[in-house]
Amino acid sequence: MKARVFATIFFILSLSLFGEARAQTGTNPMGKTWVVFIENSNYDKFPCLQGTSRDVDLMTAALSGYDIDRVVHKKDLSKEGMERFLGVELKLLIKTNRVNSLLIWYAGHGKQMHQTSFWIPVDAQRDNERTYYNTFHLQEQLQEYSATVQHLLVVTDACESGPTFYQAMRSINANRTCSVELDAGARSSQVFTASGYDLAFTNSQFTSEFARALTTNTTSCIPIEKIVVQVNTALAETRQKKPLFGKISGVQDDNGTFFFMGK
Repeated sequence: MKARVFATIFFILSLSLFGEARAQTGTNPMGKTWVVFIENSNYDKFPCLQGTSRDVDLMTAALSGYDIDRVVHKKDLSKEGMERFLGVELKLLIKTNRVNSLLIWYAGHGKQMHQTSFWIPVDAQRDNERTYYNTFHLQEQLQEYSATVQHLLVVTDACESGPTFYQAMRSINANRTCSVELDAGARSSQVFTASGYDLAFTNSQFTSEFARALTTNTTSCIPIEKIVVQVNTALAETRQKKPLFGKISGVQDDNGTFFFMGK
């Protein structure tokens, strides 16, 4: 009985010391954090998107107040370019630089066909899914990323989007805290995606509300769950279709979460 009591006390003290050490040393519990933007706007056969550049700029500005080690911006990728970047180049960069936390943000056209989701490369042909980027391939790549990366977050802002590789969350805990090792230390693999059908010709409310959640945050960190709740609430007020949030199927997740850590 005494052993259990001492073990419990030791566990509580460990969590407390974890939070104090982080505050004193400024160490980011998310480790080395990268953000990757894939922005497809100048299409050959699909309507060009004027709002994606503005949205990426908006998110880049919002993230400037957070502890992000590097931002990678890839623009107007062909199918071959998307496959090469996500399957080879990014994987090597992550391994070489020992990246711990990774956010991949896609802005562009999307498509759902036969219960499968696609990201549309700039050279894609209409009604020819062989020229689209199947997000199932992304899921396969993410499985390999997880050998190095502790926290994965995929955000998709695209018309007709909807992940086919996610497990829906039964409930969303927006009260995660970066001072608790169980939240910030446990592995996570999550996806958040707009699910509307409006073409993003101008400005995306999904992205605007995501950026607003970051810029109006007054705490030392903000978990993705809190952002999800704020975005969903705002979109519901304008009667837009609710975005989807969940865990990435097939990629290890130990009930941790992705935190945006303030500088």
